[in-house]
Amino acid sequence: MGLKVAVVGATGAVGTEMLRILESRAFPVDELVPLASARSAGRTISFQGRDVAVQELSLDALRGVDLSLSAAGASVAQGFVRKAAAAGTVCIDKSSAFRMEPDVPLVVPEVNPEALEGSPRIIAVPNCTTIVAMMALAPLHRAAGLRSLVLSSYQAVSGAGRDGTRELADQIEKLHDQVEELGHPDVDALPTGDVFGKTMAFNVLPKIDAFANDGSTGEEVKTVQESRKILGIADLDVAATCVRVPVPVGHSVSLLARFSRAITAEEARALLQEAPGVELRDDPANGIYPSPLEAAGRDEVLVGRIRRAPGHDDSLLLFACGDNLRKGAALNGIQIAERLFSPG
Repeated sequence: MGLKVAVVGATGAVGTEMLRILESRAFPVDELVPLASARSAGRTISFQGRDVAVQELSLDALRGVDLSLSAAGASVAQGFVRKAAAAGTVCIDKSSAFRMEPDVPLVVPEVNPEALEGSPRIIAVPNCTTIVAMMALAPLHRAAGLRSLVLSSYQAVSGAGRDGTRELADQIEKLHDQVEELGHPDVDALPTGDVFGKTMAFNVLPKIDAFANDGSTGEEVKTVQESRKILGIADLDVAATCVRVPVPVGHSVSLLARFSRAITAEEARALLQEAPGVELRDDPANGIYPSPLEAAGRDEVLVGRIRRAPGHDDSLLLFACGDNLRKGAALNGIQIAERLFSPG
């Protein structure tokens, strides 16, 4: 029996990916309700060979919906998710609005599916960077017990939405014939935009979200808190530095992980080779290691560069890449829905 499914933010980057994945995975959609802001209402989208009109998001539009897959921002989600859930809709939300709420499970299906027990009405999708890191670390944690983590991210501009991607493209176009001059740039003359604030093209920016009083960014705080909640380690020692890089799609993370016992790179490779949703790419001598372009458009998180930290037999270094629009957002949400609504 098919479901009445709403996609909130249906015209955005993640919403568009959700629609594509719902189709390709043959999720049982009997009736699609694409929802967006008033600005996008009235547009049509194609789904399962039919044109479907986009409606403005409202509680009335969600009436009778079995499942809401939300790709909207936190402020939008806060305005409707709890009310829709109280009315009977299962709400899977990718924003940061409910991730740290104690009554809302934060779920990566391959990592903590037990969090879905009890058929919750609201389920949060973790931050895209956290998902990539957890996919790489969870198989190792289950075997050796994660004790501490140092994470550095290299995050694609599409993490800031379509406006971020357009801003990068515009700046590359403006600077493409000035590459050699960037060795001695006139910084004040470089192109900037509203999304990133500084020049994103040919640059990296160690700022994602606003700075807190302690110097951390919002993205770094999310990564620390969400890692602890997903793994169920409230006191996990985590340090994160999150960086935006001029890559269209694909978030990457460099990880230094310390475990409760000695663990070799060979054991880690064997564990990751068998881990669902992970593809091991770890043969550097033959040019095999993860990169974001290779992860783009893929469901799997690519993991490689696995090696022991010098002088520490309980610590490993590794590198992972994942498509931030797919596994980092849309696919993860739909995988949650598949577990909740699968027969039996």
